[in-house]
Parts: sequence; C-alpha cells; structure tokens
Amino acid sequence: MELQHASAFEGQTLPLDVSIVMPCLNETQSLPHCIANARDALDQIQRIYGLAGEIVIADNGSTDGSQALATSLGARVVDVPRKGYGAAIIGGFDAAYGRFLIMGDCDGSYDFTNAVPMIGKLLDGADLCMGSRFKGGIAPGAMPWKNRYIGNPVLTGILNLFFRTGIEDAHCGLRAIRKDACQSLGLQGSGMEFASEMVIKASLRGLRIDEVAATLSPDLRDRAPHLRPWRDGWRHLRYLFMLSPTWAFGVPAAMMMGAGAAILLVAALFMFGVLAGEPPFGESWTIVGAFLITTGHFAALMALATHFYGARQGYRPLRPVFHKLANVLTLENALIGGGAAIFASILTFSAVVLWWSSLGFAALPTTLPLLVSVVLGVIGVQTALGGFLLAVIAGHEAQFCPAEPTPPASAPQPSNRTAGSPRAHGVNRMGRYTAVSAICLAIQNAVLISSDYTGLHYELAVLLSTAILMPTGFWLQTHFTFGSERSWPAFARYAAAMASNLPVAMGLAWAFCGLLGWPMLIASPAISVCLFAWNYMSSGWALARPAAKLSPAS
Repeated sequence: MELQHASAFEGQTLPLDVSIVMPCLNETQSLPHCIANARDALDQIQRIYGLAGEIVIADNGSTDGSQALATSLGARVVDVPRKGYGAAIIGGFDAAYGRFLIMGDCDGSYDFTNAVPMIGKLLDGADLCMGSRFKGGIAPGAMPWKNRYIGNPVLTGILNLFFRTGIEDAHCGLRAIRKDACQSLGLQGSGMEFASEMVIKASLRGLRIDEVAATLSPDLRDRAPHLRPWRDGWRHLRYLFMLSPTWAFGVPAAMMMGAGAAILLVAALFMFGVLAGEPPFGESWTIVGAFLITTGHFAALMALATHFYGARQGYRPLRPVFHKLANVLTLENALIGGGAAIFASILTFSAVVLWWSSLGFAALPTTLPLLVSVVLGVIGVQTALGGFLLAVIAGHEAQFCPAEPTPPASAPQPSNRTAGSPRAHGVNRMGRYTAVSAICLAIQNAVLISSDYTGLHYELAVLLSTAILMPTGFWLQTHFTFGSERSWPAFARYAAAMASNLPVAMGLAWAFCGLLGWPMLIASPAISVCLFAWNYMSSGWALARPAAKLSPAS
C-alpha cells in the first residue's frame, strides 16, 4: 500500500480510518523497521476490513534526524514540544486523521501486525483494545525479570483490584482505541503513567475494554531505553492511588476509624465496669485511638472530595448512593453536623472540668472522657471546613452533588456490555467475592475467638482456622464467585494462594496480640480487613477462568 507524503495531507479531509501513532525520540536506528512493519499492518487492515490508514510519528524533539528519515519513509511527522512518552502519544492522537487509533513504541519491540485483530474488536463495538504480552509471548531478553515477574504483575493486580478492569496486561504499549472515546477521557499524563491513565479512565467511564494477544521482542536500539523501571513504576503506582479515592482515602479511613473506635470502646467497657479486670492495653493507647478516629475522619472527607472532583471532571461516574443522598450532602447540613459535634465537645469538656474540680483538681483517673471531647471537637471542625471544601469542588454550590446523574454532553454513550464482558464480570465478581468473604470471615473469627477463649495460643488458632477455611473457601469461591470447575490442580493453586497470606496473618497476629496485647475479639477482625485485598488478587489468580476475564482474540 502506498503511503501518501506529508504534503498530501495539508488542507485536505482524507478518507483515513486508521492512524498508527508512534512516539519518537532519536530513533533513526529502529524507524525503518517500525515503519515497514506498520505498513504491513495497514496493508492487512485494508485487505481484511477495507480501511485506509496512515503512520504518524509523534516526534518529541529528536536531534538525530529522525524527522527527515520518517518523512522519507512515507510517514507523517508531528512535532510535540511537551516532553514525555504520554505527551508524545497525546500529541500524535490529536493530530491523527483516523477514527481508530493504534499506539506502539517505535523501538522494534512490538509487532504492529498484532494490532490488526484490535481493529476488528473496535469494529465489533469495543472502545479500547489492549495487547497482552503474557498471552502472545515475551522473547528472551525482551523484558527485564523485575518488570516481568514483579513490576507488571503487581501493578496490573493493583489496577484490577482498584478499578476492576479484568485485563491481564495493563501496561502493554501496543493498543487501539476509538478516537471519540479517547477524546472523551481527557488524557493528560505526560510520562509513562499515561499507559495506566488510559486504562483507568476508560474503566471508570464504563467503556468496553477487550484484549488480544501481542508479542514482545528485544528492541533494536544500541542505547539504554527511555524507560526507568523504578522511577516509572513508582509513577504508575502513585497514579493508581491518585485516581482511586476509595483506596487512597476510603479504605485507610475505614480501617483507622474502625481501629480507633474499637480501642475507645474497649476502654469504655472497662471504665464502666462492663468488662472486669484491667484493660488489655494501657491508658496511653486511648490517645492512639483518638488519633486514629480523627485522622480517619479527615481521610473520609478527602475520599468524598476527590470522588466528587473526579465526577465533576467527567472521567468518573458519581456513585448512585450519592445521588440518593443529594439532599443530605449539602453545605448547610455539614455546618449543622459540625456545629453539633463542636457543641457536644464543649458540653463533654465542661463535664470533664466539673469532674476534675470535684476531685480537687488532682490527676484524672482516666483520660477517656477528655479524649472523647477532643475527638468530637476535631470532627466538628473538620466537618464544617470540609463542607466548604466540598462546596468549592461542586462549583461553589451548596449542594455537593446533583440529584440525578448528568453525564457530560460531549461524552460518548458507553458501549452495551454483555454479562460476560470484562467490566460487568469484574463488578459482579467483586460483589460475589465480598459476600463469600463475609461468610469466610465469620467462620474465621468464630474459630479464632473461640480458640482464644479456650486458651489456645494465637499461632495455633491461625493454623486451625486456615485448615478449616481452605476447603470451605475453595468450594465457595469456585461455586459462587468464579464459576470455575473444581479440580485438584485448581485446589493446589488456591491452597498456594491462601498459604501465601499465612506469614502476613502470623505477623499481624503477633503484632496485635503479642506486641500490642489486643484481645482476639479486636485483633481478628483487624487481621481480616488487612488480608481482604491480598486474598482477592491471589484467589483470582488461582481460580478465575481465562474465558471469563478476556474476550477471545479475533
């Protein structure tokens, strides 16, 4: 297929459907191979689907003549002044003429003919199609071992846990996306985190994401790659948390407030004589409990603020529960609630002062009432100030969120999903997993707490609960959560996955029971919450069927 010279594009509306976009920074060594390979892919796309295409080189400031070489080879060069991998891709996408966009590195590591079935997926209704190097194959020397066995699996697992995308290789650089879908995402990442941003925002918007096999080969350059594994891995990880208010703020808030409330509750039960004897921890731990509650409340406000901000920016749908609570989530109610907490704090503090005076201003026998007063006061102030923050984020409106969902007019309607699509499957699976986990946690807590009352050492109690939950959890997870067949190999994988959390559980049990002296009544639920995320990822690896996770390749 003859590619038109760059001058032929000027001042014309061209009937081009596919644009292959490659970011470029001093790539004269690999450009001839990559452009020839992209031309082969366009030939196949035209032959199979009848779609014409172009090759766009998004140059990021090359100084080795890459621009002239690419033009001489029939590609169209777009200069992108803003530095960075993501910036180059975004600049190339903006300048592309095609309604289907393919992106891939121009270092020779990707085979652009692997993108041909991606176009078929887009024509079939997908909005984004990812390549999977783990399905297609990774040639020896193509990926460092720390990227292959640590970086990519960990980051992909966290991404799937946070955003439930259901994909296998979230950081494959070869992918295809509809241009209208891409424009609706408002992509901004300038660095390597752009790869995660695209997947995350597509998932948050409910776009259909498919995945096909892709290969990875050693690159053709004789210099070090632009990728810096530790630096770019950290940029990916921090981006995952920045786009996930639930995991960045909500989960820590729930854990801190739950732990703090448990500490103060146990202290109160001993203070009022409901529980006999001395509390399992000293008086000083009530200060820690007060700190956890107030810090957790602040984190919860940040979770609300960042969630509303993402919804207002258009890359995140507002949770239905917030629409139902629209008349409650207002600045006036925040001020009333905060004021009530402050008033309760003043009353409690006054009662403490009277109690103190009745003791002749001697040292109080317990700091708990004073700490309750402080907690109420801090929560009241945070709630009132947080109300103003939420009102500012809402566009200087007193009502923090609209009563009915109002998606942006410029956003394309999400594609219809079947029950087996990755996104729908991920949502349903998470709900089923949570229900099954609740049953398993109830069994685990019953075993641990009853073992503690019988005098069994906590390490033996953990082993006993593991022995009971291993077959029980396997049957429940295969039957209800993943719908997979039960077999001895599957049980072996599940046992290995569950055994991997045993050292963590032992360490937490030692820290909570042995070091802090917590009773198992408090320590057991805390251990369960800490292990929830790990168990979801590991059991998914052990039991999820490939057909349930991915759409088959064309």
